[in-house]
Amino acid sequence: MRKNSLWFVALFSAISLHGISASFGQDAPEGGVPARLVGGTPNIAWMGGGMWSQTTVALSPDGQFLAAGSNSGDDNIKLWRMSDGSLYRTLGRDLGGVNAIAYSPDGQFIASAGDQLALIGDERVKIWRVSDGTIIHQLAIDSLTAWSIAISPNGTLVAAGSYGETIVWRLSDGVRVATLSGHEDFVFGVAFSPDGTKLASASKDRTIKIWDVSSSGMGTLLRTLTGHTGWAETVAFSPDSQTLCSGSWDQTVRIWRVSDGTLLRTLTGHLGVVRSVQFSPRGDLIASGSWDSSIKIWRVIDGSLVRTMVGSGVAYINSIDFQSDGQKLVSGSYDGHPRVWRVSDGAVLGTFGHHVAPVDAVDFSPDGTLFASGGDETKIKLWRVADGTDLRTLTGHTDLVNTLAFSPDGQILASGVGSPPPDSVEWSVRLWRVSDGAELRILPGNVGGTLTVDYSPDGLTLASGGVDKLVKIWRASDGALLRTLEGHSHWVAAVVYSPNGQMIASAGGTVIRLWRTSDGTLIRTIPATYNLTALAFSPDGQALASTTESYGNNLQLWRVSDGASLRTINADPWAFVQSVAFSPDGTTVLSASGYSFLIRQWRFSDGAMLASYTRETGSGQFPELPIAFSPDGRLFGYGRTDATVVMARNIFAP
Repeated sequence: MRKNSLWFVALFSAISLHGISASFGQDAPEGGVPARLVGGTPNIAWMGGGMWSQTTVALSPDGQFLAAGSNSGDDNIKLWRMSDGSLYRTLGRDLGGVNAIAYSPDGQFIASAGDQLALIGDERVKIWRVSDGTIIHQLAIDSLTAWSIAISPNGTLVAAGSYGETIVWRLSDGVRVATLSGHEDFVFGVAFSPDGTKLASASKDRTIKIWDVSSSGMGTLLRTLTGHTGWAETVAFSPDSQTLCSGSWDQTVRIWRVSDGTLLRTLTGHLGVVRSVQFSPRGDLIASGSWDSSIKIWRVIDGSLVRTMVGSGVAYINSIDFQSDGQKLVSGSYDGHPRVWRVSDGAVLGTFGHHVAPVDAVDFSPDGTLFASGGDETKIKLWRVADGTDLRTLTGHTDLVNTLAFSPDGQILASGVGSPPPDSVEWSVRLWRVSDGAELRILPGNVGGTLTVDYSPDGLTLASGGVDKLVKIWRASDGALLRTLEGHSHWVAAVVYSPNGQMIASAGGTVIRLWRTSDGTLIRTIPATYNLTALAFSPDGQALASTTESYGNNLQLWRVSDGASLRTINADPWAFVQSVAFSPDGTTVLSASGYSFLIRQWRFSDGAMLASYTRETGSGQFPELPIAFSPDGRLFGYGRTDATVVMARNIFAP
């Protein structure tokens, strides 16, 4: 159920485009949209969505934000407001994934540890400025993966564990001050003591080492702790720096005396790998998170189990962190939802996130009050446009949601599904009542996968296209198949009605076909140079925009009356363009490429580029970036491959 992607294209493009944020003037045609080129981050109204999974979480020192990092598809860090669970910012494209994160004591910086991909000069340890998401340091290590990260209590040092060693840098300028060698395998966990004099490291070699990181003894090995029978995964110091706890693949939590390395206690009860351990702020409790999908609370004084915390849908706890008052803790897990737990009774107080897989399809309701999104997780979300509230989830599909379309009256939402063959398990078109999310009807769809649907302007019919190379016309009232349009020799990737409803445009392979809706007659064939990915009619119906699978020259504008090419635009020189949308006033066109995470806005009259957005446009492994204008043209919304939905203001709206 996965989609094909050009991994290297996405990576190369992301690097090539990183940091475009110029704003400079150009001449504008009289009465036209100004050609002021803007870039960087779109003017965001709100962000929603979620994450594929979380490998690590950390609370900001003031408790206002939860940071979550992923190395399973998202490959970025997301910051959530603790007050309402809303998505605040993405620290992206940490191209090789994020294995661990840590806040600086003042909350101004986040350090991340991750992977480096072959041929890409992207360092594995990064220091991010939280206020604007800028990377201020990229720190080199001696292997391709950094597994763990920690910042000293006074904020002066950052340490990361990699293969066989832990490296310590000065946070202020990124200078390496020590390399702590001695482990025989990966260092999965690192932690500074609260007094700042020691660093503990946990390794795949099943040992834990305690190092002197004081100014006088920097890098001295103080002792090695042995006893775990599985990989040592995680370590944490007590608030008084006198005790250390560790978690392991042997499913135990162990408590050690720091001064002499004595094993004080072994805590058993987990049924899976112990991935994260933390002392409570008062030091009287230890929390442990495990791949058995539970969090356990232990009493330090006697090792007794106080509580086991489990929740609906929780899968494989990877990381935990206590709030400063010790009354709550947060967790990250492979199910994709950060959670807040009450320690006193184990209750789940909040679950963050919505989508947990790439968003492949979006659409606005005709009145502009709702925004629909769907994708790889097979669910459809309805959002309130005004504030980003997640209003409703539509469930029932068993395959990827490829396409969405509201009926003209806004009362029904159509969805089409199907994974690329041979992985398709469903290819239906379903009709949903928007008011309550009820499923009204299931249409057979296009055999092999329905890739595109669109309602006629009068709402009486629905067109679909897909893997079977056919365009099908359905009666909306009862789902009857009225007509099948044949002729494409390739999957039908896009189908759209003209604004007056008299024509249907369909794209398959390198050919656009225009059909008369009244009888299905083929009016015209427009040859493109490369495989087509998306189509959009101009609001007056006189022009058609198409995008293609090509490097450069991948946005074309056509005259509908005779099929003549009006303009070819180099929308993305490095990657394919998959989405296109006309503004409701017809003055601008949006193009989007999920391969390079690039959204650009163009002036229709002369093809001038008005905006090039490269931040908060996505990250991850699979190329999706569906985009749509609101009916009034003041907003545009899009879905990202990292499970995020974004609502942005159109700064070029009249």
